[in-house]
Amino acid sequence: MSSLVTLALTGAATATAVVPAHAVAVPCDTAALITAINNANANVDTVIDLEPYCLYEVSVANVTDTGLPPITNNTAGVTINGRNATIKRVGAASFRLFEVGTSAAVPGKLTLNNLAVMNGQPSNAIGGGNVLVRENSTFAGTNVTLQGATANLGAGIRFRSGTTGSLTDSRISDNQTTGGASAGGGLQSDGQLTLTHTHITSNRARIGAGIGHTVGTLTINGGSIKHNTAFDAGGGISSDASGALNVTGTAITDNRVTTGGLASGVGGGVSIGVGGTKTLTDSVIEGNTVTVHGDVDGGGGIFALGTALTLNNTKVKGNKLIGEAGHGAGIAIHGGTLNLLNASDVTGNLAAGRYSLGGGLYTANLVNTPTVTVNGSAIDRNKVSGTGSRAGGIYNAAGTYDLTDASVQFNVAPDAPAPGGIWTSTAITSVTNTTIANNTPTNCIYSLAPVTSCVG
Repeated sequence: MSSLVTLALTGAATATAVVPAHAVAVPCDTAALITAINNANANVDTVIDLEPYCLYEVSVANVTDTGLPPITNNTAGVTINGRNATIKRVGAASFRLFEVGTSAAVPGKLTLNNLAVMNGQPSNAIGGGNVLVRENSTFAGTNVTLQGATANLGAGIRFRSGTTGSLTDSRISDNQTTGGASAGGGLQSDGQLTLTHTHITSNRARIGAGIGHTVGTLTINGGSIKHNTAFDAGGGISSDASGALNVTGTAITDNRVTTGGLASGVGGGVSIGVGGTKTLTDSVIEGNTVTVHGDVDGGGGIFALGTALTLNNTKVKGNKLIGEAGHGAGIAIHGGTLNLLNASDVTGNLAAGRYSLGGGLYTANLVNTPTVTVNGSAIDRNKVSGTGSRAGGIYNAAGTYDLTDASVQFNVAPDAPAPGGIWTSTAITSVTNTTIANNTPTNCIYSLAPVTSCVG
């Protein structure tokens, strides 16, 4: 019996024994770091521990346009534990710091923990100022700072199509894109990316100053996107094409679209292009600003062009349009669908300029006829100012509306003939248990078409 017990215990120990990955300690020396990465690519010592609080300065490229050896281990991958160290490009040479994979056929897998990566500046058009994640590669970062980089796409980090990525408890700040494309000042996502409790701040780009996104699924949980500056579209986020965007519990605040762009001024907080499904839940879009360039510009909080957009318990408040003929200080929708659900209130937004239309919400047919549902939500206390401005609450140039358990109150427009509540070109007849009242100078009088149950 004792021998059987001994055998059983021995077998159990053998079955559950785990051999930990060996971590190699790298002294505060860049040449030693390069050697460690080459060894990890060869599947030798795939976990690298940096010297705590060390500054690793990289002054020359290891390969074309990349300072450190590209990550080509796609089995165990390479893990770098920064322990609060910094890796920084120094000198006049132009290159990024990290490249994950070298092509779609040679992918890699990189994990960074507790590390700052700074001042990347690649010269080619592929982008990825600090980090480039190539097709079919994987990147994960926890408590990572990506800062001070310049590139034409994804200055902080770029995820190319087919990539898988995550950033947790991280910061992407003070990066900028340059050149004609100039998208994704903080990051450019064209793969499957999840951001968790990550802060995207003070980045600059022509399009998508905080985040640029085209294809794949971008999931954002918590964190913030703030103080980013775009010159055409998407001060906080630009989500275009077929990409799916899911945002939960995130503050998109104090971003702006300002002068100096090539074509437009839209989407101070979020700019959404044709295609894809976009959902924002339990979030806030506040204090964003658009400097209007032309007569189709607007969307101080959100600009959407022919997409499926749903807001669920998400506030759009205190956003601004500055300049003449701005459309939709809170939200501007040009086709597609918009659902404002469960206290997704559009409040306190301001279009400050002559001929402004829609302090809270503007809808028009630029791509197709939009369909709008407002259910259990308020469009209150918005304002348009300036000669010829109309509709502090809702301006509907074209669209179908369903207002249920909604409120359109205390919105302000200039003196008649400019209704403060709702101006619509087509009759709005689906109005259920909705209050349209206390708007200045009128609720709906002087609207081109009537709104059911709207009096005064």
